[in-house]
Amino acid sequence: MWLRGFLPSAKARLPFAGIALLRAGVLAVLVVLALCPLRAAGTVIWNGPLYTYIQANPYPFPDNQDSLTPSVALTRGSTRGLFNSALESSYTHFSSPLNTEWAYGALSNYSALTYFNWEALSSSRPPDMVGKDAVLHLISDDIYLSIQFTSWGVRGSGFSYIRSTPTIPEPASNALLLIGFVAMGAKRFKSRFSTRPVRE
Repeated sequence: MWLRGFLPSAKARLPFAGIALLRAGVLAVLVVLALCPLRAAGTVIWNGPLYTYIQANPYPFPDNQDSLTPSVALTRGSTRGLFNSALESSYTHFSSPLNTEWAYGALSNYSALTYFNWEALSSSRPPDMVGKDAVLHLISDDIYLSIQFTSWGVRGSGFSYIRSTPTIPEPASNALLLIGFVAMGAKRFKSRFSTRPVRE
């Protein structure tokens, strides 16, 4: 009978255990959210690893388009210029690729550049774009990325470029702090509800 004052009853322990588990679960969710790459409102800069896209055959051959987002997929037909196959089926002078704008310059200086439609930027001479650093703005997504054409077929559909990709996020300091809180909570939970030695 004297042990009742020394150890909490099962009914008393249960609410504390439930609260501790709930706190641990909430902290775990916060850690996951902190580590996941979330898109914040506003401008997004893609300065991740470079990706090389090569198109040897004209659209609509399978996979002959570079799908950047659900609203932008760059491709080319058997002749003429680039178009956005997510929004249009062929190239239109001085408007394709729809939902994009282009500028010469460095991605680090994206906010100070002057943007044009693709044909205006190339002065209607796409081969002249080869080897020049440029910035592509995906308008509806408000995403900026670097792009450099490496080839352009004059009498065919082939072209290629190197572009940047989404940034790979690093674990933030607040995420590491949350992990520490979860570890501390687990340790306290274990010490609080582990079996205590019974005095004889």
